[in-house]
Amino acid sequence: MTQISAIRLAVFFVLVPTTLAAIQCWVGQETVSNGRRLPTEIGGPYQSVQCNDADFCFNSYVRRHKKGDDSYTITKSCGEVGKCFEDGCIGPGDEKNCCCSDNMCNSSNGLIYPTAGILIILSLVFRP
Repeated sequence: MTQISAIRLAVFFVLVPTTLAAIQCWVGQETVSNGRRLPTEIGGPYQSVQCNDADFCFNSYVRRHKKGDDSYTITKSCGEVGKCFEDGCIGPGDEKNCCCSDNMCNSSNGLIYPTAGILIILSLVFRP
């Protein structure tokens, strides 16, 4: 085996595992105000990307309800170094930051469907 072939083989074994290890995540942002999505760019608010420098996907949910503004913003991205260390969410219901380590795992906005259903039912039952 020549020296050049050995170098090519070494480069192959270094680059292939890093390419295969990259995680795919949704990236983008959308805001919903008073139950309506604000206009976004053509193609929707989120794009699928390969995150070469990340081990996690990130999802942020921030709700504003100040002075009649009942809107919330969802931001999806590749997990930033030093921000995500394990799968799960932190923060109160109005401001959640979630990290996950599977491909395209940041599709959720942080609300769990049974919890959302219970909140809707309670709001209808205890209506003034």
